[in-house]
Amino acid sequence: MRHPLSRFFFLPLAAVLGTGCLVNSGPNTPKNPCDPNPCTQGDKTVCVNENNQARCVCREGTVQRPNGTCEPLSSVNCPEHTGDSAEPDDCLARAATLTKDSASRQQSIEPVGDYDFFRVDATSRDIYSVTVEPKQGALLPRVDIFDPAGLWLTSQDGQPKAQVGFKARATGPYYVRVSHSPMDPSPATGLYTLSFNSLGQDDHGDGSTESTSISAEEWNVPSPTNRYGRLEYGLDEDWFSLSVTQGVLYRIEFDTSRYLPAAAFFTREDVKNPFFTSKNSYVEIRAQSTTTLYIDLYSPQGEAGSYAFRVFYYPNR
Repeated sequence: MRHPLSRFFFLPLAAVLGTGCLVNSGPNTPKNPCDPNPCTQGDKTVCVNENNQARCVCREGTVQRPNGTCEPLSSVNCPEHTGDSAEPDDCLARAATLTKDSASRQQSIEPVGDYDFFRVDATSRDIYSVTVEPKQGALLPRVDIFDPAGLWLTSQDGQPKAQVGFKARATGPYYVRVSHSPMDPSPATGLYTLSFNSLGQDDHGDGSTESTSISAEEWNVPSPTNRYGRLEYGLDEDWFSLSVTQGVLYRIEFDTSRYLPAAAFFTREDVKNPFFTSKNSYVEIRAQSTTTLYIDLYSPQGEAGSYAFRVFYYPNR
């Protein structure tokens, strides 16, 4: 999620955290929402656990259509035509599987309007990167990513190379579609090279339930602890959780020699709406309640980069 930055990049004294007096009751282990399986309607009988939310997707051998129904895979929804040696591959059912052993391949968008689908058998929390570089011809490539239900996740248009990263929210097949970009109105075709990389597990979770727990150190500690992370693709978010005490002033300080991410701040009582956002070398927050503070680090411009930060508290300020 991208959060608009607050009107001021930093607060001269401190951001105000919450109101009233709240008692930290501690985290609870979430129940698996897919046990028992709630997916019993029609052909949407496969349950996937996405951030502790149950999601029902179409069973094997069917594909979700735009109206939400599951339709059996057939030549009707998987058109055939002449083209390169990978045809027919214009639909999810005939997508060529990408693996580490098939990290690079050459294909073409031919004829006009051609789609090339690829399949990634993804593992939950793993991150993947796909790069499409045009070769001979006038092709301006576009890469789209779809989840196991066939729902669109993200895309990138070439400039002229198109590169897109994504994180698997659940174990299962994800899909990559290559086509000619609608940013170019011409009916272009051409050759391209596709490169695929598996980048391993995300270093920090993308939400409050997957956050990395950290603690604050007294401001004058001799050797403060650096917290490291990396925004590994454009839509990556790294969440951290910090137990805070009413009345105490906290300082989150970033290493400015590295990538400087934007930060959104939430409380345990509301993990949907940030009470403050910033893109600055430091932020100071005075806790007006005893609760859990969540820090969401992200890139407003969709950049990747490695960062480091430290967290202090001032007991007498």
